Amino acid sequence: MNNLKILKLNSFIKFVFLGGLITILSNGSLLLMLYVLPLGLSTFLSRIFHAYLGYLANKYSVFKRKGKPIAYILLVIVSWLLQWFLIKTLSNLGFSYIFSVIIVIPFLVLFSFVSQKYLVFRK
Repeated sequence: MNNLKILKLNSFIKFVFLGGLITILSNGSLLLMLYVLPLGLSTFLSRIFHAYLGYLANKYSVFKRKGKPIAYILLVIVSWLLQWFLIKTLSNLGFSYIFSVIIVIPFLVLFSFVSQKYLVFRK
């Protein structure tokens, strides 16, 4: 049983590490695109790039199984809406945007991991 717990922890650590790396890459691409493209197009393309890299990393490295691309796209949309809603709600309660983001991001990482494990990349 302990080996199973370690395996689950390792996949979560890999998920967080790769997610952080992909965030750095997609934000780097955003900064580069801002030199030649309008803001709206740059942010849109960087989010697509981020989602695409995330899907591939989770498919081939974290969960190592065939996923459901439509479910992944829906999860990306739901996560974005949930992030917006939670940050907006916390800020309406008097918290700063920065503090709200600090509170919301760990929740969203856990939500995304569980959703991908049991919905997008389930056995």
